[in-house]
Parts: sequence; structure tokens; C-alpha cells
Amino acid sequence: MENMDSVGADIDASGKVLSKEELILRRERAGRCVTCGVKCYEKTFTLFNKRVPLTVPGQVLNGICLRCHPEEQLAASVTTELSDSSNNTSTRSISVGKMMAQKLKFSKKKSETSPCSEESDEPIRGSSSSITDHSTPRGSSSSITDHSTSYLRRMTPRPSSLTEDLKDAANIMQQLENYQIDDENHSKCTDEVNDTANGAISTSEKDAALQALNQQDLSYADIVNIMAKTPQLAVMNEGLYALSLIHELDSNTVEETVIYGGFDVIINAMDDCAKDGIAQVNACKVIFIACLNGENVQLDIARAGAMKSLRNAIESFSDDEIVLEGCLLALSSLCIVEDNIVYMLEGDLIDQVINTMNGHLDCGGLQEHGCVILGLLARNVEARRRISKACGFNSIVISMAINHGDVEVQCQALTAVRAFCAIDDDSCKVLLATSGAVNAVLEAMKAHPDLNRVHEIGCDVIRLLSLGRNDDNNRLLGENGTCTVVVRSMWSHSQNIAIQERAVEALAVLSEHSNNVPVILDAGGLGAVLAAMHTFAESPHVQIKGCAMLSNFASDVDSIKVKIVDEGALDVIVMAMVLHSDNEEIQVRAVILLRKLCIKENVQRMITANISPVIAVVEETLGDNLHEETSYIVAQLENAG
Repeated sequence: MENMDSVGADIDASGKVLSKEELILRRERAGRCVTCGVKCYEKTFTLFNKRVPLTVPGQVLNGICLRCHPEEQLAASVTTELSDSSNNTSTRSISVGKMMAQKLKFSKKKSETSPCSEESDEPIRGSSSSITDHSTPRGSSSSITDHSTSYLRRMTPRPSSLTEDLKDAANIMQQLENYQIDDENHSKCTDEVNDTANGAISTSEKDAALQALNQQDLSYADIVNIMAKTPQLAVMNEGLYALSLIHELDSNTVEETVIYGGFDVIINAMDDCAKDGIAQVNACKVIFIACLNGENVQLDIARAGAMKSLRNAIESFSDDEIVLEGCLLALSSLCIVEDNIVYMLEGDLIDQVINTMNGHLDCGGLQEHGCVILGLLARNVEARRRISKACGFNSIVISMAINHGDVEVQCQALTAVRAFCAIDDDSCKVLLATSGAVNAVLEAMKAHPDLNRVHEIGCDVIRLLSLGRNDDNNRLLGENGTCTVVVRSMWSHSQNIAIQERAVEALAVLSEHSNNVPVILDAGGLGAVLAAMHTFAESPHVQIKGCAMLSNFASDVDSIKVKIVDEGALDVIVMAMVLHSDNEEIQVRAVILLRKLCIKENVQRMITANISPVIAVVEETLGDNLHEETSYIVAQLENAG
């Protein structure tokens, strides 16, 4: 190795002579040999300053200068031979100025003039021509609905297009591009060119970063790294914009971003640009898109302080619907992980969400995301208490009423109501009922008679509400047309097993109250349940709940028992017992039902329906548990015979 005294001398941009230590440090940072200055590494904008070792035949081998390390020359010759034999083009050594000029090549863009326009010529990175519409209720996983798709497609102007920053960056890069080095004279002029180039770069980090962010081929990691290296306001703003255009992230990129603290950089950028509404919109998009990649990302973004940043944005832009919609969209994705709810309990964020919903009732996207948040918070006791105190149930009901034609709002509001009803807490069910949730659910089902999602969730809400131990709620469900709406739903969606299962169970629970039985009968509920049991004969759930409802019907009034048989119930019951011979619950419920139906007016029909053979099978298998019922049925049928 050459003596370090041969390092030479240099001066900085101000004309000051650098010491040997300062010169070595400069060359190390530039990826050059500290002794002679030859280029050994190429600095790239990958996540957190990764350096790529160069191989230049006769000069550099895997980042090692062969002039200063002649012992590597033999290996270099082997590498050269292999390179020549495979017809590979060797990497050329270029100056820092030339490399940066190539890396940060300026490309002009069409500038948008409106703060947030619906359409833009700006390409969306990593995306196909359209975002797939996963139109399903959210809650268990982050997904893209019509409103979120529309929000992501709402383009914001490129921040640098609104200032002179990008123009200045282009001029700087043009100057750097003028420094080109001939390979033959490299050792003579490398220090001279490096001084000028490095000086220009060091004095225009912001401009270079903005120039780099203007490229279309930058990866997610590239952008985050530029933001991390140059944490200036303009760069943070431009970086958030660039990231918001990337709508698809592969798992490796996401994992790397989490490992190296990339989301800390993004959230810090959001905080740095706290007074810029466009930056907040872009940050919300970035958070939502990242959260589509699963629980680890959602946890990491929340840990980085996203909830606090979003809270500040909601407070600062309380009159800006676009920013507010983005904030609730981002929060709705972060709340999917139950462990993140603890961050929602810090400060008054829950109150802010509810106040935001109340202040912007006709903004469908905002209402959808707000309902998602409230539904996800239902899992936490303290969150439920705060929602109740802030009249959050009223907000859901009002949202449904104002946005009655918006399918996504209706579905997410219904999902939120279902989440609160699913909690073993009758107080929630009472508050929902008194706030008008029952009527809101029924109106949604009436307004959207053909939408499976609305009716599936609606029937489930009614089922859960009817399971409560509050008599006032159950009476309300029977008196306001609930039974009629459920039965209509069954007839309209006769081939949808999810709706049928929930509707049959809802009617089974409602029929436990004798006052509801004639209402269900008048609505055609008996025929609807028997049709469901016949159509979905292989569904244990439909058979169990169907037998339960029929058994409730057959409790006291003989005329109703006769009507049940007249409607063809015996054939359906026998079919259930045969197809589910190994399901004890179905056998038990069916036998109990047959015992209730076994009156004088029905006995002959029971004989015709071959009830005796199935009862005999049950006696053999479950005789001890059902001896009284089976004995009675057998005796009645034998006496009649």
C-alpha cells in the first residue's frame, strides 16, 4: 500500500486547504480510494446509504483499488478474463459529478395548478391502470372501497411545481453534468473534478434531493432514503408526494422499510409539514397504502407516532374535508390491529373522530371511514365508554340517515352497529336501540333491497340485538316491522346462505317472545323458514335454527301446529334428521319439535311422512336423553294406526 503521505492536498469550496484527515474523510464519503482518489464505490439511493462496490478491469476489484493494493492484481486478472469470456460489459469508473448527474437526471413534468384535482397526467407508480375494487366491509383487514379508491385517485399537485425549487435543482444538475472524466487521464484530474463536484453537491443537497425525487423510476426505498438523508421541509414534502403515487408495495420492500425505520422517516415528514394541507393528504395516502400490507406494518406505523400526527392534522385542518377524510382513512387502517387502540386512547382522539363526523355529515368517504373506526374500537372497553359518552352511536345513526343512498356508508355503519351488538354488553344494545339504530338498519335494508351485503349485515344486527336480555329492545324489534323486513330479505335473497342463516336465527330468537309469533306468521315467516331449510338442507345451522323457530311457533296454539304441518314441515324435518343423523343437536331439536306437533289433528300426516323409522333410530342412539319424547310420539302413532 502506498504511503499515506502521498494522499496529496486539497481545498474546500471556500479555498481553505484541507488537512490529510479531512481529505481522507471526504474521499471515504465519496466512495473513493483514500490514497489516490480512484472511484471504488457507487453511492445509490437505496434504503439507508447502501454502497455498491465497483469492478473496473485493471483499476478496481469489488471496491478495492488495485493501484494501492497490488496484491489483488492476480484476482483482478482472473475477473477480467471471466468478464471477457462471458461478453459482459465492465462497469466504467465515472466521477461523482457524472454519476450524480446520471442518477439525478432531470425530467420535466406537467405541473398541476389545482390544490386537489380529480384527474392528473401524473403516473401512479407501481400501479395498474385501475385499482382493484375490493368492495367488502372493512374491519378484519385493510381493504380498498369505492371511497378510498376515489381518495387515492384524487391527485395533489407536485409540491416543487408550485415553487422554484425544481428549476433551481435542474440548473445545479446541469452544472454537475459538465464534469466528465476521460478514463486515461483519470488519475490526473480526479481530485480536481471531485473538489468541484463535491463542493457543488454539498451546497445543494436540497436541490439534488428534489431533482432525484422527480424521477419516475425511483423505488419506495429510494424515496425514503432521500428523505432520511436530506430532512429539509421541501424534500419531506416532495417525498410524501412521491410515496403517495406508489399504490402497490411488495413484501420485501415493506419489510425493509420496517426494519430500517423507514416509517419513522415518513411520520417525521408528516410532522415537519404539519402546516401544509397537501402534505397531510399525501401522508394519509401513504399510511393507508402501507397498512394494506398487514399487521406488522400497521403496528410499526402506529409505534412511529402516526396517531398523534393524525390527531394534530385533524385539529389543524378542522374545516378541510379533504385532509379530514384522509386522516380518518389512515386511522381506520391503523385501528385494525387491536394493540393499536391504546394509541387512540391518548388524548381526545376519539372525541375528535366523532366531532369530525358530526361536522361533515354529507361527506360520504369521511363518514365511511369514521364508522369503520368506531366499529373497530368496539373491542375495547374504555373506547366503548368514550364513544358512548361522546354520543358516537347517534353519529352512526345520523350518518346512515344523511347518506342513505351511499352503499359504502351503509355497509360500514351496519358493520359498526354489528360490532357493538356482538359485545356481551346489553348496555350497548340499549343505547343503540334508543339512538334509533334499529330503524336505521331497517331503512337501509328497505332502501337497498337487492344488495346482499346490506341484508347479510342487517339480518346479523337484528339477530344480535334480539339476543339481548332487554325486554324493551325485543318488544321494539317486534313492533316496528323488523320481522316483515327480515322475511322479505329471505324471499329476495333465497339463494344466499349467509343471509338465510342469519335471518333464520333472527326469527328464531324473535319468536321466543309470543307476541312476535303472529307478526312473523303474517309476514310469511313460516314459509320462508321452511323454504330455507329445504334449499339449504345440508346446512346444520339453518336446520338447527329452523327447528328452533318452528318449536317456538308450536308451543301453545293447536291451530298454529296444524298450520306448520300444512306448510310441509314434516318432510323438511325428516330430511334434516336423515341428512344429519350424526348431529346430536339437530336430532334433539327435531324430536322436541315433533313431540309438540304430535296432536290428534296431525297424527295421520305424521304416519304418512314416515316419522316412526327416524324416531326408532333416535331411540337407539339417544334414547336416554329423549326417552319421554320418543315414547310419547311412538305411542300416539301406534294408537292411531
